[in-house]
Amino acid sequence: MKKPVKALGDVTRQANKKLRRERIFNIAKRLIAAKGLEDFTISELAYEAGVTTPTIHNLFGKKSDIIKELVSNLIEKMQGIALNPPIDPIENAKFFIDNVVAVFEQEGDFYRAAFMSAERVRLFDPRVPDGIFQRAQQLAAPRKEWYESGLFLGNIEPSTMMKRVHNSYRLGRIDWVSGYIDLNQLRHQVLEGMFLVYASDASPELHARLIEEINGLISL
Repeated sequence: MKKPVKALGDVTRQANKKLRRERIFNIAKRLIAAKGLEDFTISELAYEAGVTTPTIHNLFGKKSDIIKELVSNLIEKMQGIALNPPIDPIENAKFFIDNVVAVFEQEGDFYRAAFMSAERVRLFDPRVPDGIFQRAQQLAAPRKEWYESGLFLGNIEPSTMMKRVHNSYRLGRIDWVSGYIDLNQLRHQVLEGMFLVYASDASPELHARLIEEINGLISL
């Protein structure tokens, strides 16, 4: 039996709906970057986008739903970048944070506002199974090849390593969002934290390289 073919009109409507949603989504990003979540309103978004408030609710939901989608998009972007990272743990860490910094540089005001808003509405609650926190934490998971090749000794549980590496990134991100450090300092802080965690379970050869990297960061 042949599968029913969607009418051309349905395809066009879906494509137009997607384009309209993307346009409104970008307007939301601009407003949140300028105002933050507290002063950002659905009615203003509707006005700026030239649609009705019910249309916004239908497309996105509440303000917190928009923030959740914005942060989820960033995590998906990071997951896409992480598909082909370097094998070496040190180069892998640099690859990760350099890409994070590059993304933040493009829209710094927006990401500051989005992350600040996400913390306020508790989107990063670690107790939520399969939530944003859990997905973000997976980006920091040690690779199986590092254990198989003997770079990591396996004396510390990989899940513990993952949590500590992610905490290094999260603390740096919070400091940057709060305005305590700039992006260059974010990079140094995160790398230092990640390398210290790696050193706790590294082979002697990797441990020596990590100490050299840490001392190099401290001297900068």
